[in-house]
Amino acid sequence: MSLLLLTLTGLSSCSEDEDDNNVVESGIIGTWYLVGASDGWGHYKEYKEGEITITFTTNGEMQIVNKREDQQPLATGTRQYHFTDIEESIYNHEPRPGISWGFLPFSYVFRDGKLELDAEAYDAPGYSLKRIIDVH
Repeated sequence: MSLLLLTLTGLSSCSEDEDDNNVVESGIIGTWYLVGASDGWGHYKEYKEGEITITFTTNGEMQIVNKREDQQPLATGTRQYHFTDIEESIYNHEPRPGISWGFLPFSYVFRDGKLELDAEAYDAPGYSLKRIIDVH
């Protein structure tokens, strides 16, 4: 009986973890504007609202619209993204949820109303995004 109870408890906790991940991941879906970006070398540049927008869709597409002539720091285009788990973050040496496009994973946290994307490499960029609220 104890073994059955332990097994059922383990199964229910796994599904709760999966539900928590789905809630966090679905919190990213939508349109965001770039507030600021770091270059990985200690420099941070702020951007105007609407200057660069990023839309994460439910089908794994990341649509970037960059109105800047220099197309920095992220060029206009569509990229595929996927969610991943960072086993040990370089920032706190603990697991963090991640999102990846291209070759470099980014761990992410929601902090002070922003989505903070931190590349899991010391000399790589990081991005701070703020959600665009649709008032329709």
